[in-house]
Amino acid sequence: MERILHVLNGDATAYSFAEAGLPGEVAVWREMLSEGPLLEASQPDAALWALRENWLSTEFGNQPDDAEMYSQNVIAEFNRIVQPNAYDQIVLWFEHDLFCQINLVFLLSRFSNVGLEKPVLKQVSVNQFDGVPDFKGLGQLTGPQLASLYPQAESLTDYELALAARVWAAYATSDAQALTHLLSDDFGRLRYLRDALQAHLARLQVREDGLTIIENQLLNLVQVAPKTPRQIVGEWLSADHIYGLGDSSIESYLNRLLERNVIQEREGRLIEVDR
Repeated sequence: MERILHVLNGDATAYSFAEAGLPGEVAVWREMLSEGPLLEASQPDAALWALRENWLSTEFGNQPDDAEMYSQNVIAEFNRIVQPNAYDQIVLWFEHDLFCQINLVFLLSRFSNVGLEKPVLKQVSVNQFDGVPDFKGLGQLTGPQLASLYPQAESLTDYELALAARVWAAYATSDAQALTHLLSDDFGRLRYLRDALQAHLARLQVREDGLTIIENQLLNLVQVAPKTPRQIVGEWLSADHIYGLGDSSIESYLNRLLERNVIQEREGRLIEVDR
């Protein structure tokens, strides 16, 4: 019997995937490598995990069992996923946005280093779904809808793995020049990666007022009318179709604007500060 591993892009997808009725085992990728500090691609994974666990616990609130949870939810799943010959087929379910594409690139870069012999790597990667007008991601779909995508799974070749390794090396060091140069490459079946990288390069740029594109988008929402932080987060998430960030990440962006006194909170509402 063919051994299949489905690698899902998060718990939201996993909840529905349980009802998809597809054969194989399931692993869930829970890191968010599009945000926060990284290490050079040549550094050992153990060092990267230590850096990431410390940043995540600091950025989103320290908990006594954070290290243990990270080990179980991220490191253990990673070790299940990147096994050279444990499976005959590994199917990667990642959508089009920067959040997913960078996680996908990281995993493919690791597969490029382990000397695959047996497993066939495939991807299910979409940016829309018929009947879902405001498609944001796979987590919106039902089990049967996810199952309907499985026949579209396409094999990834050594070309995509080598490209992913180059992209990860540049992304991990925030090498904007190298990333810009890569935009002229043929992206093969990683068809959504170019747009994701362009969005990343856009947010690396700092405007004359000292704001990045995401910070400016949040400030624009504040300028329309005083709103609660939750309203601002909700409006930004509703409008976004490329970054794929979650509530906690956007709250962190807002907190940094508050710390820099770009906006203030008065009576539970956010307002712009005259500068």
